[in-house]
Amino acid sequence: MKNYFILLLLIAQTSFAQETLTLENAVSIALEKNYDVKIAELQQKVAETQVFKGNAGMLPRLDFNSNAGTAFNEVKQVLANGSETNRFGTNLTPSANLAFAWTLYDGKRMYAVYDRLKNQSQLSQIQTRIAMENTMANVMAAYYEIMRQKQTVRFLETIIKYYEERLNITDQRWQFGKGSKLDFLQSKTDLGTQTSLLVQAKTDLRNAKVTLNNLLAREPNMDFDVQEVVALTFDPSQEDLRNRARTANKTLQAFRKATDITVIQQREAASLQLPRVTLNSSLGYSLSKTNAGLFLYNQNYGLNTGVGLTWNIFNGQITRRQIQTTKINTEIAKKQEEDWSVQLENDLVRAYNQYQTDKEILKLEEEYNQVAEENMKISLEKFRLGGSTILEINEAQRSLNTSLNRLTNARYNIKISELQLLRLSGELVK
Repeated sequence: MKNYFILLLLIAQTSFAQETLTLENAVSIALEKNYDVKIAELQQKVAETQVFKGNAGMLPRLDFNSNAGTAFNEVKQVLANGSETNRFGTNLTPSANLAFAWTLYDGKRMYAVYDRLKNQSQLSQIQTRIAMENTMANVMAAYYEIMRQKQTVRFLETIIKYYEERLNITDQRWQFGKGSKLDFLQSKTDLGTQTSLLVQAKTDLRNAKVTLNNLLAREPNMDFDVQEVVALTFDPSQEDLRNRARTANKTLQAFRKATDITVIQQREAASLQLPRVTLNSSLGYSLSKTNAGLFLYNQNYGLNTGVGLTWNIFNGQITRRQIQTTKINTEIAKKQEEDWSVQLENDLVRAYNQYQTDKEILKLEEEYNQVAEENMKISLEKFRLGGSTILEINEAQRSLNTSLNRLTNARYNIKISELQLLRLSGELVK
């Protein structure tokens, strides 16, 4: 029976255990549920459904047309031979036809349109990748922010233990008449300051989790824990990054594809200067039936076939201006692509330099933190034995506090720098 209750207790503890959300799981959830990604994927589907030959005008068109009408007439006729007709009658005129039309040649415009539709679909795919990349970057940055706030809470809790120990020492000294009340009050005030900072840090941690839950399309109050991601797995050379960015950067790919589309639009506009040849055919049936008039019954079957030629000679220079406009748009697209390419290279160099600096700073802060912790322990022991003043222990605590804060920020900054390099080089979404 005792073992049974122990088992129930373990099950209850497991059911209420806090979820540990890994970075990989967070990214996976975001790509599946984030609204920006969903919208981009739906827009991509719309673009993909437009890519078919019929939409480019390459396939024939077949229409069935029918009509049925009736009329009521009062007929009065006097013929040359003297006969007369004076009658009220009805007229029934049903008709139907099957019309066939096929554009045989239009200056190759249909092929240009088909190429444009395919390139627009490819551009939509790239835009979906950009949406995924933005979402991943936001999720990773939010995840790293939770890591930073979690580390801030932890180092404040560590600092507070030293302040509590200092408070106990000054309290005992004051109670036994070996120290001043001023030292006790100062220690209590400093402890209160650190406790207040801890309360705020815990609030910042909860709000950071709310931000990540929003990106994952989850309930804002859903609680979870995160794994600390400290190891650096991305350390290429600057030249390698630049080569990757030239081919893999998603925004640069989008600019290139937009340029390709404007070039195709030039072909579309130029095709308007050439003739258009169409094949037309119609199979029809018509009937006219009346009880008043000269022809009481008339029925026709017919098949018509022909080739049509249309060639615009002059339309007020509209076509010419369209061609000029597409050429200008191509130049604009090329300039935008060149501008982004230059900006990308500059951003990449700056990000690489910052990444190298952040690595060096992180290494230094880890070393300084070890020194600050050792200094804090020695100073606290000296203060306990009466070998140092409260000013000295206070300075040691302030140094450790500053060191831990800088170390936490250094760990966060290096991950953000790594994220920026992955994004610029196109390695974030493959």
